[in-house]
Amino acid sequence: MNGKSILIIDDDDLLCDMIASLLELEGFAATIAHDGQAGLEMLAKRQFDLILLDLVMPKIDGIQFLRQVPSRFPDAPPIVVMSASVTAQILELGQDLGIAGMIRKPVSTNLIVETVQSVLKKANETKK
Repeated sequence: MNGKSILIIDDDDLLCDMIASLLELEGFAATIAHDGQAGLEMLAKRQFDLILLDLVMPKIDGIQFLRQVPSRFPDAPPIVVMSASVTAQILELGQDLGIAGMIRKPVSTNLIVETVQSVLKKANETKK
């Protein structure tokens, strides 16, 4: 799994830095965007293997990001949503937009690594 590129989209600087450091210790390359607009711009510039996405952010929030990705980036990587509140609407939207996983905030470092590894493994098996 090492060498995989993860895009972290969250407006919480400390959380982004913590997740990036954690993923880098596990051998992943981490890139940070602090809102959905910046995330879309980064996705247009380069390929990522997975996206970790917060839902509540300025400019373009996570829901708007999820709605734009399929039409703009048909080969987008799997997306794991990070949210403090997992509502029925979010779960339903996740099914409609193909969210690959969900992590409840506050995040557990073990859960982040396990979820990232699991989603990447599943995505790799699907490609074969």
